Amino acid sequence: MLYIFLIPIIGLVVAFFINKIFPKAQFRGYDVMPFFFLSACGLITLHMNKPSFLPYGFLCYFVLVIVVSLNDAIRNKNISLGKTVRKLWDYLTACTVFWYIGLLLMLVL
Repeated sequence: MLYIFLIPIIGLVVAFFINKIFPKAQFRGYDVMPFFFLSACGLITLHMNKPSFLPYGFLCYFVLVIVVSLNDAIRNKNISLGKTVRKLWDYLTACTVFWYIGLLLMLVL
C-alpha cells in the first residue's frame, strides 16, 4: 500500500533532478512520469483485486495516437516525426496522471 503513494513521489523527485541536471535539454523532467504512474496504477488494481484497466486505457490512447497522426498528416504535408512523438508523449503523460488520480479515488471510495 505504501508503494502506491511512494512510487509517484519518487517519480517527482527524479523529474526534479532531471530538470536540475539537464536544464537546457529538449526533454523535461516530467517526461519520465508515465513510467512511475503506470507502475503505481498497476499496484492499485492489484490491491483492489479488480481487473486491470491498463489494456483498455492503452487501447483508448492508441486510438488517440491514430487520430492525432491522421490529423497532422492531413493538416501538414510535411510531418515532423519529432513534434508528433513529443505531442503523443505529452498526451501519455497527461493520461497517466488522470488514470492514477481516478484509481486513487476508486481506492478511497
